[in-house]
Amino acid sequence: MKTIEWVMMAAFIGGLALSLYKVYLFLPQKALADDDTTPESVALLERIMVESNQAGMSEEALYEQMLTHSEFDPKHFWRFNENRLRHLIDHYRLKEPNFRL
Repeated sequence: MKTIEWVMMAAFIGGLALSLYKVYLFLPQKALADDDTTPESVALLERIMVESNQAGMSEEALYEQMLTHSEFDPKHFWRFNENRLRHLIDHYRLKEPNFRL
């Protein structure tokens, strides 16, 4: 290989390494304080959901009941909405298949 080819190869490898390092810096290093997808947060939401659930209650009423629960933190669960509640119900049905049927 000629000298210019070695220089070009070294520049390419150096640029690739620098690019990968910059991408690595933007990746999250630790969990965010308001991350509501951690297993602990999901378990807390499931417990609030089970405690708020009553027979014959619609999903909208369950959602409103959960928002008024004493342990529900609106700052931590600021992304919680009715669609997230449906996903939570489906997730909980894996443990308790007869929940809200």
